[in-house]
Amino acid sequence: MSEPIPLLRREVSFPRTLPEFANTFVDETACEEILRRWKYGDAGFRCQQCGETAAWTLRSRHLDECKQCGKQVSLTAGTIMHGTRKPLRLWFMAMFLFVVSKQGVSALDLQRQLGLGSYQTAWCWLHKLRSALGRRNRTMLSGLVEADETYEGGIEEGCWGRSRAGGKKALIAAAVERKQPKGLGRARLAVLPDASSASIEPFLRESVAPGATLFTDGWNSYRAPAKAGGYEHKPMNVAKSGRKAHEILPAVHRVFSLVHRVLLTTYQGAVSHKHLPAYLAEFEFRFNRRTSGTRGLLFQRLLSLAVTGAPPYYWQIVGRRDPQSPLRRAA
Repeated sequence: MSEPIPLLRREVSFPRTLPEFANTFVDETACEEILRRWKYGDAGFRCQQCGETAAWTLRSRHLDECKQCGKQVSLTAGTIMHGTRKPLRLWFMAMFLFVVSKQGVSALDLQRQLGLGSYQTAWCWLHKLRSALGRRNRTMLSGLVEADETYEGGIEEGCWGRSRAGGKKALIAAAVERKQPKGLGRARLAVLPDASSASIEPFLRESVAPGATLFTDGWNSYRAPAKAGGYEHKPMNVAKSGRKAHEILPAVHRVFSLVHRVLLTTYQGAVSHKHLPAYLAEFEFRFNRRTSGTRGLLFQRLLSLAVTGAPPYYWQIVGRRDPQSPLRRAA
């Protein structure tokens, strides 16, 4: 039976704790109301076919039906939940666990806590959530900024120093705001093919605002990008200084240490190269909001990103060229 779409509440109190989550999202109807608010906004429903703003909601099928032309639209269409057969309340709980976990949540933990039937479902859901993080607007770093690179993947024979990443090793670049006297600001991370100027320059250009003071070690590949980006470059030769790298660039090395810890403990060091950028985006999102006073704001932010576009298909996540092609090996 169809019902008129209810007026949307302009103010929604998002949960800060698990009991508050249970009280806010008591059933599917409550979840639908919140999802509809964030999908359509305060303007409400608008038919993409005829422009009509009045619609019926078909609750049993999770559809909105235009009163003018009769076009039916799934409530989850154009969101990361597109095509799901699971209750919306499970999806919302997955988002909540995703943001409240200090070091992230593994697919195995998510499967256990939500009672999902398979590990594959939990793993796919987490990757869809990470894909939503990739659509967020990122403000550029400013002020005092440290930049450096590190390898992820442990010690590997035949791959040392700043040689090209290969085999199990991946080169991660980071830029971190330095707050006086010892504090850390925001961070930006990316996977680079190598440590050349050609690879470092686009990373800095997309991460650091012109006019910032850039602190690096003595690696020559930073000189040209720093000049091109309009930064005040302050390089320091680690070998000649008599100090260790983490003493010269303390902020960026603290971030590297946290990244290594999360990848090793939460994900057991099992992150492949092709998925590493998504895990870094998750770490960046969590790290840059570490001082947030309430987890409810993080849940709200993730939900707003979750309704801005459809997620990648499973065959895209696992690395196939198309639904019929065989699985590609991780790079």
